[in-house]
Amino acid sequence: MSESAGSDLSLVLPHLGAGGAQKVAVLAAEHFQQAGYRVELITLLPDQEVLHVLPLGVDHIDLGASLHQAMAKQCRWRRFLHRWSAGVCLSLAGPSFFGSSTPRVGSDWIQRWMLWCCRGIVGPRADVLTGHWRQHPPRRVLSFLSKTNLAACLALWSEEAHLVVSERNDLRRDVLPVEWRALRPLLFQRADVVTANAQGTLDSLRAVTSLQRLKLLPNPLPQVAERPSNVAQNTGFLTIARAVHQKGLDRLIEAFARLSDGSESTNSWSLTLVGDGPERIGLEALAERCGVRHRIRFLGHCRDVRAELAAAAVFVLPSRKEGMPNALLEAMAAGLAVIVNDASPGPLEFVTDGQNGLVVPHDDAAALARAMLRLQNDPQLRTRLGLAAQERLKTQDWPVLEPIWKAALAL
Repeated sequence: MSESAGSDLSLVLPHLGAGGAQKVAVLAAEHFQQAGYRVELITLLPDQEVLHVLPLGVDHIDLGASLHQAMAKQCRWRRFLHRWSAGVCLSLAGPSFFGSSTPRVGSDWIQRWMLWCCRGIVGPRADVLTGHWRQHPPRRVLSFLSKTNLAACLALWSEEAHLVVSERNDLRRDVLPVEWRALRPLLFQRADVVTANAQGTLDSLRAVTSLQRLKLLPNPLPQVAERPSNVAQNTGFLTIARAVHQKGLDRLIEAFARLSDGSESTNSWSLTLVGDGPERIGLEALAERCGVRHRIRFLGHCRDVRAELAAAAVFVLPSRKEGMPNALLEAMAAGLAVIVNDASPGPLEFVTDGQNGLVVPHDDAAALARAMLRLQNDPQLRTRLGLAAQERLKTQDWPVLEPIWKAALAL
């Protein structure tokens, strides 16, 4: 890419570490680059390890150092006072003011005041994006994840690029600070399209904004694999998730411990946990207390999980909250029988109990253990559910999803 040329498509994320949004962004970058578009991947947070293989021909623009420098140059107390004052203004104005206001028309002082509040909360993230995009103007931008979405909206406030933002979690269970949530109805008015990767997430967007430009943008998968004929002979449970409280891995370990009845057939199955995170040490300690540490494989982050998917018999998703987890879709595409819970609507859009997987109550280790034992003891059921899961996932192939993505991105 030349010094002044912009991209056809700029994808923006906080980082390229572990995460489903990161995997989707890399898949999309590869697909549209191979289709002949100039694509760049922008990351914002400093000192983040890249855990994904980047496609050839896709530029990775790491703005982490620029963000760090911008933060260092700012007076700490001035930054604090700006954020605090903006937060007070937002609380006094109330969310209804921002939700009903139209930021691009009306009184000039109101617009200036709104943007001043936005700068106080969103801060340098938007500034470094603005600096990059003014030097390399993009034609289209797709941003991922809540804080990055707000930063992209503010950075492109006065620019002409086609902006699409992607929310990936149920906003009715939002954990963002209240001042960030207050800005969403305002800043999202800059977006040309606001997307979600699951119908439940889309419904939550309708509940917290009055926007009409909402669109479902499903997660892509590169292809649905051919499942080997000896799938019924596989053994072992598998999950792919970050080691954080949201993923419910503690409940999975407790459920797995309940399966240990001393019999050789039961104890021959292992549990493989792919993923890393701040709770890993605690999870290993929990497995030790439950007496099953020797039967659990903690693999950490894996760039390529195809070997683990091919060797496993059952995929388990015990999350306490999810949008549309890519790991679940990959497991279904690989022909694995899957177990999910009813905590979030996203997985239930793909898994119907007894048809292409099993659904259990959330945060219930006993119910999860019963479902795991049922699949462990019934290879025919595993095979039937796995084949049905594969059939369901054929709707996620790029040939099916490409027209939906192109329409959202104005390609």
